Amino acid sequence: MQKIAIIVPCYNERKRLNAEAFKAFVQQHEDVFIIFVDDGSKDETAEVLHSIRTFHPDRVQVMSIEKNKGKANAVLAGMRMAVSEKSFAYIGYLDADLSTSPLEFYRLFEKMTTKDLDYILGSRIKLLQSSIRRSFLRHLSGRFIATIIDWKYSLGIYDTQCGAKIFKAPMVESLTATEFKTKWFFDVELFLRMRERFPRANGMEVPLSSWTDPGNSKLNWVHFPLVISELFTLMNNYSNKPAKPLANR
Repeated sequence: MQKIAIIVPCYNERKRLNAEAFKAFVQQHEDVFIIFVDDGSKDETAEVLHSIRTFHPDRVQVMSIEKNKGKANAVLAGMRMAVSEKSFAYIGYLDADLSTSPLEFYRLFEKMTTKDLDYILGSRIKLLQSSIRRSFLRHLSGRFIATIIDWKYSLGIYDTQCGAKIFKAPMVESLTATEFKTKWFFDVELFLRMRERFPRANGMEVPLSSWTDPGNSKLNWVHFPLVISELFTLMNNYSNKPAKPLANR
């Protein structure tokens, strides 16, 4: 059995965490191991996470970071923990609010293992048969950012920011060897590192059948100047070497 470690970054998620959904997910899939990373939460997130771990202590781990440092750092810490275990064939990450459902995430995992891919990316492409529900402003800002990133780097990825991605474990060890330079574009950093270090990696970007914006996003228009600043940081740290698109869509 090829096991997968799923990193779930959490910051003040008590009201959005669906403990029962996570319990059912672990119960139904013996190849799933979840690493929750509590990123310095100030509410009762830790209590909820430990209640999930108590339900399945052999396949749920809770990692606590004393001071909030952001999603990028939380995902990085969780990935490094998974790599250190050396018992997982695949490592991925999933948003704590389950905007991408466990069912959808596991569908990506099954497709990845069936096709023996090196990586797979969920994508919020709104198709006729899909149910993608997010606010107009969130969609607009997402397309604005994606367009700039594709103009600069030609990754060939429609949705770089979707919080559902899986990689083969040996790749993750290399991709997380150094700290991320940005807080909000660590996904893009992973892709750029992968294109440089694993140019022959074989992967797919797969449209999700469903995705739901739960609201109460921690990123809003107040953060727009910081997002622009982060884009400049990204561009200053990663060159735009000409290369073929990363994802095979």
